[in-house]
Amino acid sequence: MKDEKNYDDIIDYEWKKDSLKNRMPLSQRAKIFLPFAALTGYEEAIKELQKMHEMDYDSK
Repeated sequence: MKDEKNYDDIIDYEWKKDSLKNRMPLSQRAKIFLPFAALTGYEEAIKELQKMHEMDYDSK
């Protein structure tokens, strides 16, 4: 297969465990991508929907 030949150099690559030692915690890495959120306005929409449901629940 043609595509498999493109990855021949990394298929059997052995990672050095030392390179994984100083990794940034997931909580910090998530902050890096925060400005690039794909769903802008998502949080506001969820809050608005929650308010609507709370008003429906209160009126019952």
